[in-house]
Amino acid sequence: MAVTLQANHDVRVFDDGGVVVRRRLLAALDRAVRRPIALVAAPTGYGKTTLLTQWVHEHPGAHCIDGGRARRPWEQAVRALDDGRPVLVDDAHLAGWGPAFAKACAAAGASAPLIVSTRVDPLVALHGERLAGRVSEIRAEELAFTVGELSRVVAASGRRLERHDAEAVHRLTDGWPAGVRLTTVGSRDGLPADGPYSPSGSYLMAHVVASLDPRLRAFLLATAVPDEFDAGLAHRLSGRSDASEVIGEIAYSVGFVARDAETGRFRYHPMLRHLLLSELEREPAARLQALHEVAGRWTFGRDQLDASAGHAIRAHDEDLAADVAVGLACRSLGDDDWSALDRLTAAVPAVLARDDERGRLLLALRAMRDDDTRGADAALAHTARRTSLDVSTHERVVTLTALCRSWLALGEGETATAREWVAAADPAVDLGAGSPSAGLRSAWALVHGALTITDGRLDEVEDDQRSAARLARHAPRAGITAAEMRMWTAFAAGCPAEAEESATEVEELSGGTPPRSIAVVRTWLALERATPLPVDTQTAETDDRPSLLPPPLLDRIDDHLRHRVGHPATPSPERKTELGRRTPWLVARHALVGSVTASLSSGDTDAATGAVHRAAADSGLDAAPYLRWITVTTALRAADPGEVTALLDPAETPHHTPEDLRVRIGLAAAALALKAGDVTAASARLRPVLESTARHGWRRPWLDLGPYAFDLLTAEHGRVGAHGDLVTRLLVELRGDHESAVDLVVALSARELEILQYLPTSLDQGELCATLFISRNTLKTHLRAIYRKLGVESRRAAVLHAQRIGLL
Repeated sequence: MAVTLQANHDVRVFDDGGVVVRRRLLAALDRAVRRPIALVAAPTGYGKTTLLTQWVHEHPGAHCIDGGRARRPWEQAVRALDDGRPVLVDDAHLAGWGPAFAKACAAAGASAPLIVSTRVDPLVALHGERLAGRVSEIRAEELAFTVGELSRVVAASGRRLERHDAEAVHRLTDGWPAGVRLTTVGSRDGLPADGPYSPSGSYLMAHVVASLDPRLRAFLLATAVPDEFDAGLAHRLSGRSDASEVIGEIAYSVGFVARDAETGRFRYHPMLRHLLLSELEREPAARLQALHEVAGRWTFGRDQLDASAGHAIRAHDEDLAADVAVGLACRSLGDDDWSALDRLTAAVPAVLARDDERGRLLLALRAMRDDDTRGADAALAHTARRTSLDVSTHERVVTLTALCRSWLALGEGETATAREWVAAADPAVDLGAGSPSAGLRSAWALVHGALTITDGRLDEVEDDQRSAARLARHAPRAGITAAEMRMWTAFAAGCPAEAEESATEVEELSGGTPPRSIAVVRTWLALERATPLPVDTQTAETDDRPSLLPPPLLDRIDDHLRHRVGHPATPSPERKTELGRRTPWLVARHALVGSVTASLSSGDTDAATGAVHRAAADSGLDAAPYLRWITVTTALRAADPGEVTALLDPAETPHHTPEDLRVRIGLAAAALALKAGDVTAASARLRPVLESTARHGWRRPWLDLGPYAFDLLTAEHGRVGAHGDLVTRLLVELRGDHESAVDLVVALSARELEILQYLPTSLDQGELCATLFISRNTLKTHLRAIYRKLGVESRRAAVLHAQRIGLL
């Protein structure tokens, strides 16, 4: 590769065999020269000379000057500008910024621009020109390679990089052109990747570090330890009170220093930092460890936990590592990312072995992530001593320990104890993405919301949901918690549609691997809708994020739901024992539905009533709707018409009655009215049940009612209503459970049974097709099959025969 910029414009050498032509930069320079002065300022190795050479190649009338070799370069520039020719001055910092430079700037104009290439920004010298709007600038950020340009450069040297490899090289070099070329050469020839003996390291050593004042070099070495630093940390690391001024001097004279506009922190170019760190490693190990300890404590105090963890590992500081681990645990509760904590404890396993408040808490959290509640209880069983001198760490430990104890107590059904612990842990919110305090608040919202729902205080859950939703911007886990609260509230209120909607939201927010609670709720949905059950929740693939409810509670709820699927004739002794021991409201409510259903099916009203009273005394459950359900269902199956008539006008069901109980009570009440011969009252009581069924998809309450449900639907089928299609579908689905005199050689299919229900109506074939969403030919095929199986030849004959044999 040969790229030269000659003072004599008649002798230009340009060989692009190893150089890529970057059109975006040439276009940028073309735009820049629309103003009188174009400043191209960047540290060494950013391709300034290459850019100017390529531009001159396309603009042969330009006059080129080497600022380090030409005699009186600015005077030459003035003469050329006066002649109306564009002037390029390379290495202009070597020519100085005196009065001659000012004359050259004054001589520049739009038709004869002055292009200044320099490593050092002439801040003062160009002050007036900048104020006048006569200066355009191209900086290191624009000169740096993009990933695509990097790939082209590497390809020009005879290698090909995959996209991910090119991105890795770009991260390493920050797009620094010299670094890209030297890294490519080094890796190709087997040279060291970094350090003073690598191609890039030796280049930086020769062009940047070697010529520095020893005090600046010492400052660079000390401040290279952290990835980022501000003036305060630089002062602590270097011991220099003028750290801010020194940073400015380095940025001005050396370059390779970038400042984050958002955080205000500085960072060195990655390759320069690698070189400085390799130099530091040649010094006594104690010094490097001391610098890491200073940087670790400084970053920890500002909640820069990832950086602090790295420093704690390199400083071999177990105490700092334990403090950082607690902070990471709090943060992980807010974002569900435990990888940083796992890396720290893997690198410093002594953190988990500490017999103090931090070690015990971290062991408990690890056990809880593995659903090992016994292990968590054991870790928190005895009082651990305080050893951390950091106040914020101690406060976090106290708060998080109380939350863990509350959650564990809730899992055992000890809601009163759980309330005491959660009342002692109400952390203040330090808003900010990734904040440990925000993570703590997210955990508090989870535990408090779980306790509120488990206690049955559903009217208070909305406040917890809003609090969690507001926190989600700073702690993403809180968004999942809010959705889970909605899901469990719907579960507790017996509303499948809302529960399913929230479960889907939790799945989406969880990234495809939801908490185990989703499978438990979907088991309930399958039970109430009489659909196939999902996979066993004990073996379902889930992530290690905690569900809203503790695992023991999930186990008990899931156990009751799966027991109900078997629909035993009588409740087992284990269920009776379960309802007799300490049981939270949420568990008792759903367990009682199964227990009462089983007792009513076997005709044991006393057992059903006793179960309700025991559950109400133990969990604070409202017994009224259950007792009403038992009373109406028992009356329905009684033979005494007088008793039936007395219950035809029962009091209205309380508004707070769970929807699954409301549907069961409504069905029994409608059947009771029908049994008494009041078809109008039966239809009126059935209408809300049909509306709820249309929304929630109920099937289990209909199946549990047995033949009475079929009789209700048969009576309703002859009436004009908004739910005619639903009544027809339910009749078809319940047909198999109804004892009739049907004796067909070939049974009707489910679709044929459904079509048969519409034949007594006034709908013509076109209207039937629209209702059933089928074509006219398909309908005709089904009708021929129905007539053939019934042994008739017309629609009217089919209706009459179906009524005689009980199909209509």
